Amino acid sequence: MDCLFANIMMGSWLGDYLTQSRLMALTKSEKSFRGVTICFLHCAIYTVSVCLFLQRFDLYTVGVIFLSHFPIDYWSLGQKWLDMIKGRNIVKAFNSADKYHQIDLIFSCIVYKEVDNALHIIIMYLFLQ
Repeated sequence: MDCLFANIMMGSWLGDYLTQSRLMALTKSEKSFRGVTICFLHCAIYTVSVCLFLQRFDLYTVGVIFLSHFPIDYWSLGQKWLDMIKGRNIVKAFNSADKYHQIDLIFSCIVYKEVDNALHIIIMYLFLQ
């Protein structure tokens, strides 16, 4: 496995799963000053996490990580991608009255997170290799 890819993955897991609070996850996409502030804070922590694993703190690396992460999270580009391809939708699954809506909701969350992660990882890998 490519060491760059592994380091990006480890830093991404740390920044997106272990250091992101519930408040950050639920607020970072709000179209308000609070949303921008929370998203900025999350992206700063995420950037430091990835840089620690990469052991690179140069301006280019920091810029690529932060500037690629912010729009993906703030504008929920993972969900926009899923909407575009008519994929899973967390809100529709949550509001569904279907008998198995909880299974649909779980699956929708997993698919969204994988799309979101793929966007982050692919962009970082392409610009940092």
